[in-house]
This record gives sequence, C-alpha cells and structure tokens, in this order.
Amino acid sequence: MDIHDAQREAGGRSPHGWTDSAVASRPLTRDPSGPRSDAGARDAAGPSAPDESVPIEIPVVPEGAVLPRLDRPPRRVLFFGKSKSRSRCTGALVDALERNGLEVRWRSIPKLRRWMGRRLALDFVRREFARFRPDLVFVFFMDLPEVLLDEFQGRTTIVQWIEEAFPEFSSRQVEYVRRVDLACFSDPELLPRLRELGMRHGVFQMSGFSTRYHYPAKRRRPVRDLAFIGGPGVDRQRARFLLELARHWPIDVFGLGWEDYRGVHRNLRIRGRVDNHGYRRICANSRIVLGMNQFNQDRLYFSNRIWLTLACRGFHLTHHVPGIETLFGRGEHLDWFHDLDEAVAKIERYLGDEPACERIAEAGWRLAVGKHQYEHRIASVLDVLAGRVVPGSDVSGWSAGSPRRFGLLRGDRAGPV
Repeated sequence: MDIHDAQREAGGRSPHGWTDSAVASRPLTRDPSGPRSDAGARDAAGPSAPDESVPIEIPVVPEGAVLPRLDRPPRRVLFFGKSKSRSRCTGALVDALERNGLEVRWRSIPKLRRWMGRRLALDFVRREFARFRPDLVFVFFMDLPEVLLDEFQGRTTIVQWIEEAFPEFSSRQVEYVRRVDLACFSDPELLPRLRELGMRHGVFQMSGFSTRYHYPAKRRRPVRDLAFIGGPGVDRQRARFLLELARHWPIDVFGLGWEDYRGVHRNLRIRGRVDNHGYRRICANSRIVLGMNQFNQDRLYFSNRIWLTLACRGFHLTHHVPGIETLFGRGEHLDWFHDLDEAVAKIERYLGDEPACERIAEAGWRLAVGKHQYEHRIASVLDVLAGRVVPGSDVSGWSAGSPRRFGLLRGDRAGPV
C-alpha cells in the first residue's frame, strides 16, 4: 500500500488570541489509587474489530466556555522546543505544521542560550517575534521561558503541547498551563483536574509520528525474538516486568537509564540508547516489540512508542490501557496483555506464528499512517482554533483529522536554531 493511499487531502485551516491572568497556587497530583485496567475479559482468540459500543467520555472544555477563533487563516508559526534527538517528536510536530500548509520557524531556547547567553537569546527571540509576526506560537511542554510567555500573551495565540502522563504537576507547571490559550494533552486524565485549577481551554490529543523520521526499514531476517525500547520507568515497573519475562526469553533493551541492570540477568541484554534510525532497524529485525506505558491505568493514554512502532511496521505487543479496544483491533493491528501470565502466553503464541506477526504489523502500519500521524493531530487542533470543531467526548474526532498537504519525506530536518 502506498503511503499516499492511506491519507486524504482536506481544505484550508483557519485560527487568534485571548487572555486571562489567573494564577495557580497548588500542585496537581496524580491519585495513585485511580482507575486500573480491567484484567477481566481476555481475548485469547484472533482478530476482532475495534469495539465502538463503549462511549469514551473525555471532559475537554469547561461547561459554557467558548473557544476563541482566529480572525484569519494562520500562515506563520513560531515553534519552541528542544530537538529531542532520540524520539524526534518536536521535529515531527514541526513537520506536521508544515504539512498543514504553515510557515514554521523552529527555535530552541537552550541552543540559543549556549550560542548567545541568556540575555541576548531572549532579545533575539523578541526581535524575531516582532519581525515574523506569528499567527500562532506553538510550545512543546514549557520550552518557551515564562518571561517571553508573558510578553506574547494577548499578541498572538499560544498553544502548548504536553505528551507526558505526569505523576504530578508542580504549581509552576499548572500556572504555565493557565497562561496559554489552548493546552493539548495526550493524557485525558489530566484535563478535569487542571480544569478545576483554572486551565482556560484544554483538548485531548494523542501523540503521533511523522513519516519524515519513522517509516519501515527493509524487512530482514529477525536477529532477536523480543525487543523493548524505552526507560525502566519512574518506579522501575518496566524493569521488574522485563526481568520476569527474561526468565523465559532473552530480551534486548534499548534506551537510557538501564546502567544498573547490566549483568543482573543474562537474558536481559542492555543495548543503550537508540535514535529514529535505530528504531526503524529494531522494528525490522525483531519478531516482537514489547510496550508498556509509565502509567497503564489512564484511559486512552499511550506513549509515542505505540505509534513509532506501528509507523516502523513493527509487531507490537503492549500492556493493556483502558480504551485501547476503541482504537485497535486485537490481533488485527497489534495485541495486548493485562498481566505477566498473559504476556507469557501471548509471546509463546506469536513466536510460533511469524506470518501472523507480519500480517498484524502490516495492518497496524496502514492504520497508523492513515489516521495517527502528527499531521492529523495538528489538523484537529487547527479545526478547534478555527471554530470548525467543538471538542466533545468522541475520540474519533481527535484521532483522524485531515491534513491539507502530505507526502512521504526522507532525510532528517537539521533541527532548530
């Protein structure tokens, strides 16, 4: 299937700004006793269609709140974000904005500070803001300093993008969210709590990927059965889980933070960090790419690992997350487990059925390319800002927006200035 067949072209985009001066005074803390994944109904059988019978209730905008509209289609975006050389998520977002027809200037404040010093870096950004006159300022997490955030408020629309499922938000982080015009979260569980603390407008937007950075490598004869890409977890829960699996099979682990686990078990093979090129190779020559979020109880929260693996046409076996059934067919696009015993059973099954792994990986890639790229997410954000879409409880509106322009790009963007 050609990648262009998996995408569809759409019409123009349009977005302006609004402001408020509320001040946050207390941190947002995740409730560790929150909802857990249901370990009930286990589907040991083969493929099933996504279950659309269960409504997905996601509080998005405060009752009675009106999302502001831009008075003309946006043309210029000033993007602030670090380069993220391993995940390439910031470069992928810039690529997505450009594919939606926008002119983007990407700036990394830490890089400017290294080159110029703090004062000159801030002055450089101020002058560029005045010359470029952006219709939209797009901030990855908190990569725009608060002093500039204050200066830009009311002069343009400011959108914040937050991909992590944080165990807690500090008062500073809450205050930052309250000062932007629109905050986009990949963890919908954060929305109602931040709303109570005065967030103006928030939407649920899943993570994604760009085919500029993540796309299938040439399929090769597998060199390993199991691979995991990522860190050991905030409370080492991934490490404990993988150590249990290592009692049964060798696992190659790629990522940072695993130094303490070298030599702990002969089957847990620590390989070090990996960039997007390495990610593609791992998916191409591994029979199974395992997945597990930092938090597996938050409904519809996925780390970008799920999208990067599908984008690289890897066969993904991941931990169950509430609501995953509404997005993927089990045994059709990927598969999941609820606990260690089920993970062991699933791995045994799929290691003995390589054609099934290849079929599922192909279908997962088609789904990801067709509906879950960053350009689809950005298209949905632009629709919200234009007033064409009113955020609601149906996740489908957020997972499959229609980008204006698309194309399969090769070669990495050089990065921000």
